[in-house]
Amino acid sequence: MAIATERRRDEAETALPEPGGERPVSESRSGDAGPLVSILICVYNPGAYFRPSLLSILNQSYRKLDIIVVDDGSTDGCIDGAHDLLQDPRVRVFRQENAGQPAALNRALELVCGEFVAIHDADDLSHPWRIERQLQVLAANPHLGAVFCGDELILNDRPMAPLSRAKDEHECRHDIERMRMPAHDPTAMYRTAYLAGMRFDVSLPGVQSLDFVLRFGERYPVRVLGECFYGYRIHSASVTKRDPRLRDRLVERALRAACERRGLHFEQVLPPDRFRPTTLDNSLYVHFIESVVEQRSAGKRLGALITGLQCVRFGPFQRHYYKALAYALLPEPIRKLLRRRVADAELIR
Repeated sequence: MAIATERRRDEAETALPEPGGERPVSESRSGDAGPLVSILICVYNPGAYFRPSLLSILNQSYRKLDIIVVDDGSTDGCIDGAHDLLQDPRVRVFRQENAGQPAALNRALELVCGEFVAIHDADDLSHPWRIERQLQVLAANPHLGAVFCGDELILNDRPMAPLSRAKDEHECRHDIERMRMPAHDPTAMYRTAYLAGMRFDVSLPGVQSLDFVLRFGERYPVRVLGECFYGYRIHSASVTKRDPRLRDRLVERALRAACERRGLHFEQVLPPDRFRPTTLDNSLYVHFIESVVEQRSAGKRLGALITGLQCVRFGPFQRHYYKALAYALLPEPIRKLLRRRVADAELIR
């Protein structure tokens, strides 16, 4: 039986230090006004990363939060290690036997109280202004179903390869039609009313968010905020490094399901020369390439070069991880020509 801990949200909030010794956010410009935002954090053995991850949510500039922590059968003591943080009155903790991330996300969705829902992975970091900025965009654009934001990679506790290019709903619709996610999936904030009846497919562990975002984007307009507000942690225990061939099969299943929903034939929409398996660490090299291209376009040549070198360090024995460095060094006309030629090849991040 799940053990639930719920606390009153009208109690005084506790100021907590941010990761890295930064000054804590003691109060928000937003105060307690505005709509309630539910934050879904599904936890399964993130180890010492859980504490700074939770802190990054507790220290959001927007304070009116309903933080739902679903402990999916963790055995590494991560919950005990953050016991003091879990006393914050905005946090509700639910424990269950290990059932996998899709099931844990579905459990969290059943518990939502907020008008809006944001997802945050248990080993990642949300920048302090993330929730406030995404909420501003959703409040100002009632036709939008969700807002994503830019993200960066965190490797050995170092942020790198930032992405911050904005996408309007037309560009996001184009991504969805081409069966791409408009942005990294845990950066999303959804309008709760639009999630009615939507759940994650438990038969697609590890790629459940690809399926979910495609289904949501088929129904409702979404937008990507042109700011980097999320840190995606890469480490040896990351799910992206587990059984990549199984992941490829699950990706294909999700894309075939999307084709069926749209009345399309998978082999015609995604022939072998376009659908390429993403076996290399969830194709993180694509993230590095996108970051290099974005920085080059913004005139940040040094930043692009550094990102290219970081990509090589991440995968020195895989030729794919030299592509970002090539994009950083090539003359602009050649880079643009190559970029157009490979645009269709990089299907999914």
